[in-house]
Amino acid sequence: MAGDDHLLRVDPEIEKWAHMRENTHKYFGWSRKTVRLTMAWAVAVPVALTYLAYKTDDRWNFTAGQTKAEINKQKPQAEEEA
Repeated sequence: MAGDDHLLRVDPEIEKWAHMRENTHKYFGWSRKTVRLTMAWAVAVPVALTYLAYKTDDRWNFTAGQTKAEINKQKPQAEEEA
């Protein structure tokens, strides 16, 4: 079917958005907002995930499901002598 190149109408706003998205490096500039977002994603998120990993380290035994052992690795509480 030769000649069916223009079946869809071209939306100029979508074309403008696509051009800006493909050429972001030409139009990017540092501002307070971009610095804040960069710090949040480059520093705060990795620090939070690292903290979470260390906080939950050795809390569960995922191999216990295969060995019929207890999955929760909670320390047994000492019984108080009365």
